[in-house]
Order: sequence, then C-alpha cells, then structure tokens
Amino acid sequence: MSSSRISSTLLLLVSLAIVCWSIPGCLIVRITDHRIRINDDGSGEALLRLVDIRSDAKVDSLVLRDYERLKIALGKEENVDFEHDGRKITSKNLYVSGDTLIGEIAYTFPSLTGVYGLHVSHDRLFVVVPEGREILRTNGKVEVLPGNSTRISWDADAKRLVFQIREKDFSPGKSLAPYYTGRRR
Repeated sequence: MSSSRISSTLLLLVSLAIVCWSIPGCLIVRITDHRIRINDDGSGEALLRLVDIRSDAKVDSLVLRDYERLKIALGKEENVDFEHDGRKITSKNLYVSGDTLIGEIAYTFPSLTGVYGLHVSHDRLFVVVPEGREILRTNGKVEVLPGNSTRISWDADAKRLVFQIREKDFSPGKSLAPYYTGRRR
C-alpha cells in the first residue's frame, strides 16, 4: 500500500468509516487533523477530521461505489472494530467545504491507551509519523527520528494534544465532493 493511501495511523478508519476493499477503487485522505482533550483521570475526548477524501478508482462507476460504501460505513450504528479499548464514538459527520469532502469522527476514551495511535510512557505522550507524511501543525515537540520518520511528543500531563498531518506524495484521485448531496460549509 503506497503512502498516499490510508496509512497505518488510519487503519481504524478502514474498519470504521473508510472501507477499502481489495477490488479496484480505494479511498485516500490528504490530511488528518487530530484534536485530543485529556481529563485529569486520563479519560477524554478526541476529534479526528479527514480532509479531502478521494477515490483512486479510474472509472466513475467505481468512484460512485466508493462514495456509497463510505456513506454506509459512516451510517453504521455499531463500530465494533473501533470501539475496543473502551473507545465510544459520539458523532460522525460528513460535509463539503468548498470543493473538499471532509469526514469527522468524535469519540471518547476511558484512558490514554484508548487514544488511537498515541503511545504513553512514564514521562511523555507521543505519536510517530511515518516517512511519507509531514506535520502541518502541532502543539507538541517535533523530533526527527532515524529512517526519516518523525515523533511528536508532549509532557505526560498535557491536557490538549493537537496535530495535523499530510501525505507528501498525494495521489490526485477523484474528489468525492461532487457526489455529496448533504450539508455544505
């Protein structure tokens, strides 16, 4: 799977909102925006925003199929694959801003181990951003690691974690925004 496809940090979305089946046509996301609020007891809320959702399908019928599968996945009441480790989805939204399709998933977690992709050590919290992706903004400390990956870290007692990541080599694909008929911003 190329870096322009859904990366390992978004695998939860494969089971939740972005169903990428093995037949031709897969959804790709340009930017992921993460906003995490942590309570004193380690529980909290997170918002994951997927900016510029597209299909890599070559023909319109497969692009439409990808869009329909996205709608079905977002409409599911149960999200068993995502809701382990105590995570609970509180809202899912899909909308268009300008000519860009955006998906949002808000969830709560009972402890820091429930935050998808977050690593916890005794003195800090961190996220590893693989090679092929770049950090657009964060309120954490950025460190380049061997192998060209990057780590964003925060003090262990941080209450708010914010980071936005973009694919460096983004396959243009076909925008799904024209297929969306709902709310526009």
